Amino acid sequence: MDMDHISEEELTESANVRLTPKTKRSKALGVTAFVLTFTALLLLAAMGIYGFLRYRSKALAGADISIFSIAITVGAILAGIGLILGVVTLFLKKHRKGFAISAVLIALVVLLICVGAMYAYQYIFGKLNYDETFSSLSGDDLGIVKINNGEVIRDNALPESTESVDKIAEQAKGMEIEFEDLTNVELPEEALAVMHSGDPDGPSYLLEGADQITNFMLYGLDKFGSSDANIILSVDRVHHKIKLISIGRDSYVMMPQWGSYSRITYAYNFGGAQNAVRTVNHNFSLNIQDYITVNFDQLIEIVDLLGGVDVELSENDQWKYHSHMGGSEALSYSRDRSDSEINRAGRQRNVVRAMMDKVRQMQISEYPEFIRACFGMCTTSFTSDELLGICLEAVQNGYTVESSAVMENVKCWAGVLGKEQYVYFVYDLNRASDWIYRTIYEDLYISGYADPKPAQTEE
Repeated sequence: MDMDHISEEELTESANVRLTPKTKRSKALGVTAFVLTFTALLLLAAMGIYGFLRYRSKALAGADISIFSIAITVGAILAGIGLILGVVTLFLKKHRKGFAISAVLIALVVLLICVGAMYAYQYIFGKLNYDETFSSLSGDDLGIVKINNGEVIRDNALPESTESVDKIAEQAKGMEIEFEDLTNVELPEEALAVMHSGDPDGPSYLLEGADQITNFMLYGLDKFGSSDANIILSVDRVHHKIKLISIGRDSYVMMPQWGSYSRITYAYNFGGAQNAVRTVNHNFSLNIQDYITVNFDQLIEIVDLLGGVDVELSENDQWKYHSHMGGSEALSYSRDRSDSEINRAGRQRNVVRAMMDKVRQMQISEYPEFIRACFGMCTTSFTSDELLGICLEAVQNGYTVESSAVMENVKCWAGVLGKEQYVYFVYDLNRASDWIYRTIYEDLYISGYADPKPAQTEE
């Protein structure tokens, strides 16, 4: 063809032939792949910056972990689609490969980050014993307190319907503890006087902001499956505190499962976590909806993982070990019955507080293995994100830790009851509930009692 004689129309037609729809589509394919993968990379970078800033400002929370999980999933999907489109573009002949090559490289980097993050998350939290059945229970199933326009409705009377005593006794067969079916008829007059020490002067109220305080139960089980340690753990986001409140294992409480009184330690044994939490809510008019349980053998392992704990001993503590304790020493210390149940409950809280202090001192690089090991030893109604969120709050914000016990702060009677002659602590459950509310909610609670009773134990 003579180039000198090509008309303008022929040149235009030739250019149109080179820019065929197929060429345009293939070029768009490469650009699309690049846009998808680059968007995924920007998303991960944004999440990294967001997480760093939240951590520096001590505001990283459990909700952020959920956001990171979603971002990583979305980033992996975008990068996966971009990788496929980029590879397809590379196999198309006679087309520019610049955008496609960049898309493939970026996609591989993003996928490597996402897969690594997913593996790390599964590695750390995969051993968590999550109680899905408990988490599906309603407030009525757990007997949580009724709040009417802020008023706390304390109603711990005998439930209208319960399982029969014979059925509960049948459940107890083969266990190494005896079934107790106590009623307040068996209480001596001085115990009854303490148990019913007077009605409140008026209603009690929770004020606005009380919902920023989360309460859950921390249980320590003995070899029989009874709750040897019963601790209310409160995460107070208003006053920036963590509060540990012990309920003595020998507390004389109503068992809503069978409609009679017994020791609170049996609630877990005869009905698992649901009955244990329901018993606490019913007797103390609380709103507990979650729990963490560990048995004492596992406590030894957790303390040893921490390299031991430094327990603050009082001047009057006659404990034979030094303040630095390994797992076995910490267990023996927390279960020591040589003096009183009140001191024993205090020792349990001392160990928990010492463990929390040790966790705060750990390096960030030590957390993954420790969390993985601990989650494998605990049973809980919390999801991994929720549990991690609580830990982040406590560690980042430097919450102070306070501990106390019901029996140290309400008037109670201690004595031997029942055919097995076990020791029981009897106290006014409504006044105990009032003291617990005062301790947990502080200025966010208005008590209906004008004359809170001082700590006093009668034997």
